[in-house]
Amino acid sequence: MDERDKILMAQDWVRKLANGINPLTENAVKEDDVVNNVHISRCLFYVADLLGKIPPQKKVTRNIPFVATTILKEKYNYVEAISISAFASEIKKLLPENMQSVSTLMFLNWLLQQGLLLESEPDEKGRSYKIPTEKGRKVGIYSEDREINGGHYIITLYNREAQRYLLDHIEEISQVQ
Repeated sequence: MDERDKILMAQDWVRKLANGINPLTENAVKEDDVVNNVHISRCLFYVADLLGKIPPQKKVTRNIPFVATTILKEKYNYVEAISISAFASEIKKLLPENMQSVSTLMFLNWLLQQGLLLESEPDEKGRSYKIPTEKGRKVGIYSEDREINGGHYIITLYNREAQRYLLDHIEEISQVQ
């Protein structure tokens, strides 16, 4: 379901609620239900109308092959540490809208092929991680143990030196399948 389909479904459901219909069951809601309040109902009709006015988003076709430029290296905002997915996202933002980008998977596959990363042994929950090798650590790739909501995970980060290294090799990385 694309974004436009989600908007149309939301509009349909809100309009049904405004008319006192449960959109999940298609049955009328009880008379004392809050959606039958005239003020709430008018508000729901208004929201349904607004949803109908949202123009469809144009789909961008990325049909121009990726080309690394010195401008890309100059425009990139180097940060203290970044994940590879965030790095790939930042690169994509700097490219023309219709140019193909370098995906997170392309970066990871290249780093694995170059011996800068390796796949860790699965942990007790069966999760494995891409972690730096000694060669990877020398270019500025490192891992940190983190905890969130009582859960443990490993994040691999890329310092400024590693970001420069990736940008220096981005043309080669863009060829990886």
